[in-house]
Amino acid sequence: MKKVFVYGDSNVWGDNFLTGERIPDSQQWVNIVQKNLPSYRFLQEGLPGRLAGNDEKEKTYKNGKDTFVSTFRTNAPVDVVILALGTNDLQLKYHKSASKIIQDLCWYEDVISSSFQDLEDRKKYFVSNKMPKIIYIMPPNFDYSLRAKGIFSKSSEEKRKKIISYFLEEKEFVIVPNEMPLFDDGIHLNHEGHQKMAKLVEDVLNDGESFC
Repeated sequence: MKKVFVYGDSNVWGDNFLTGERIPDSQQWVNIVQKNLPSYRFLQEGLPGRLAGNDEKEKTYKNGKDTFVSTFRTNAPVDVVILALGTNDLQLKYHKSASKIIQDLCWYEDVISSSFQDLEDRKKYFVSNKMPKIIYIMPPNFDYSLRAKGIFSKSSEEKRKKIISYFLEEKEFVIVPNEMPLFDDGIHLNHEGHQKMAKLVEDVLNDGESFC
């Protein structure tokens, strides 16, 4: 059975804007994929507000880099790593450029590769001395013009597009979730959105040549 480590934000965790709570496990996209692809075991590590970078000064537990290495090793060895980050970095309050967010997102692959180069790490934390496949889920669409106005702006959307363009050109496995159904906050995937995200992830994992 192949293991998939999913490291992401509130859309991995399953934030329900309507209730302020977490949507039921069975309706979270990670668990939908788990049900539909029983040959995989999914290790769900989502956190509301998690950043790709380390730009949060008050609630520092949201800094993605700070917790990644220990979390990755806790779940290792794995066959696939899904990185679903970047949305929170686009918030206006962090004043981040697209290039800085791209740099932060690429850091995760770099740190995994660096660990792989260490022979002791390779034996302990990697499957059959192989690098895991890495899938990037790009920041989904958000309603910057109305419902999420003040959190995101048109500039945030322009940066999102630049990030997507870079990863589509430079990386092998990239999921672009556009026109995703959202809760009324204009940010979080609603129940239909989780279903749609699950289908996007399943389509990538069902590529026999890449993930056999």
